[in-house]
Amino acid sequence: DIPVLGPESIAGKYHSRASWVTNKACDILRAGVAGVGGIGPCLKVAHLAESFGMDCEVHGNGAANLAVVGAISNCRWYERGLLHPFLDYDEVPAYLNTLVDPMDSDGFVHLSEKPGLGEDINFSYIETHTEQRY
Repeated sequence: DIPVLGPESIAGKYHSRASWVTNKACDILRAGVAGVGGIGPCLKVAHLAESFGMDCEVHGNGAANLAVVGAISNCRWYERGLLHPFLDYDEVPAYLNTLVDPMDSDGFVHLSEKPGLGEDINFSYIETHTEQRY
């Protein structure tokens, strides 16, 4: 059997995923921080899946999604890239000083030990590109 993962995206944020579980529409739940309304709602989806004996795969990369992956026990994979073949996932974004999810030689990504989400923010870049202050 091939397990069905879902939903990729759906209206209703984390509430709609409960319907997917109770109707047995998927074998693995899918949720990402940006798609369900933040870290808290993403954790709710993961715990919903866990309460039904299901895995929850976190959709997307970045510091917030990586933090969720590190906080739950029912996620097997971290989605680091594969959005487009011309995107370089080892290139540091201009607003950061370092990658939040560098991959080691064995293909593993490790959680940062820095405070918060572990982002090393390039504040001089932000200052230079600020358009307006209030």
